[in-house]
Amino acid sequence: MVDKWSIKPSLAEKMVDILQFVADKEEISTENIVDHFGFTATTAKRYLRQLTEFGYLEAHGGNKNRTYSKRG
Repeated sequence: MVDKWSIKPSLAEKMVDILQFVADKEEISTENIVDHFGFTATTAKRYLRQLTEFGYLEAHGGNKNRTYSKRG
């Protein structure tokens, strides 16, 4: 059985890429990820939500104007 913390290596690589992209920024938005990586908005939102659930990012604001920043 695979638990909720198990992710595929290819997904993990993309998440690391996003974390490296966020590293030197105050805040990012879904649109920043879409523009930089070429993901669809749905895919970008999924990655950002997972990084938030894992505790790497912190979400700010409502759905329309949500931004993310590094946690801690």
